[in-house]
Amino acid sequence: MRILPERYGRTAVILHWTVALLISAALVLAWVLPRRNAPDYSMWLELHKAVGMLVLVFVVPRLVWRLGNPVAPARSLTPLEGQLSELTHWALYAIMVIIPLTGYLFSSAEGQHLDFFGLFTAASPMATDRAVSKPLEFLHKTGQYAVYGVVGLHVLAALYHHFVKRDGVLQRMLPVRGAGDD
Repeated sequence: MRILPERYGRTAVILHWTVALLISAALVLAWVLPRRNAPDYSMWLELHKAVGMLVLVFVVPRLVWRLGNPVAPARSLTPLEGQLSELTHWALYAIMVIIPLTGYLFSSAEGQHLDFFGLFTAASPMATDRAVSKPLEFLHKTGQYAVYGVVGLHVLAALYHHFVKRDGVLQRMLPVRGAGDD
């Protein structure tokens, strides 16, 4: 029987905080996105799309890493907290895949390309089709509320464990000098 580590290793921590920063950046970019007729609309939209794709690029290895490198549940969690934690984490993974993917697909169905930070341009993988783009756009744009809810729950739970329970749950994911990969 494999003994699971109690804290997340360096790779998991780096991937976690990288994705957290990218999601934050994508949300901020969406909030500051000017109206479609503004002169700088395209620049902000392309930046939002590129950052969103980076979320997807980093969440895939993060998910693979998590599946291959499990960590023991925190000892301080009640059975209900453990189940809620697991459910919340899988909801986060679903969101981190679905939101960027629906954004990319709805943009593609509108005939838009993806300018990846000026490094390269990815052409649309599908034909322009408003009947396809509209439901994908709806999923992408309304999915932001799932992001707010699930990420908010995740952050509140981490802060609750840190400031109220003082049980070290948050420290398991904080960067610590000398922490090796598990």
